Amino acid sequence: MTVNHSSVLSVSFFDAYFKLILASREPVVEKAKDFIETNFFKGEACYYGEQTHRNFMTAFNKLKGTTKNS
Repeated sequence: MTVNHSSVLSVSFFDAYFKLILASREPVVEKAKDFIETNFFKGEACYYGEQTHRNFMTAFNKLKGTTKNS
């Protein structure tokens, strides 16, 4: 996947990305978050900018809240 550093990635992008990771590698939300932080953000939270990281965390918190209620 090619990501442009000049654009802000949306919450819906990360919703889809989390679902992909959860379906293909890590069935646990926390482990999926760790995987994305390590591999997508390369261990640097704001690698793609602060707003992109906030959107990532919004998607994570949204998904985490959804899985707790299931």
